[in-house]
Amino acid sequence: MITALVLTSLAALFGLCLPRLLRPMPPPDEPASAGYPESMTAELDPGDEEYLAWLADHLWPEDEYLDVEPTTDGEEGSGGSVCR
Repeated sequence: MITALVLTSLAALFGLCLPRLLRPMPPPDEPASAGYPESMTAELDPGDEEYLAWLADHLWPEDEYLDVEPTTDGEEGSGGSVCR
């Protein structure tokens, strides 16, 4: 009885995953994130940047990466960066 339940569960799982397994692969020249509208390197408007900084400060007040640390080039950078 248990064997039948396990086999049925595996068959159902395989049936649910089959469409993803048969999906065609993207061409090699196409970036992996081409299907997503977000960009990890997009420049934000100053207002959006300030809002995100405020939000991060209120959601994670003890986050050490939000601390500003001086760098060797005289500019201030966010904490957590490695100075070389």
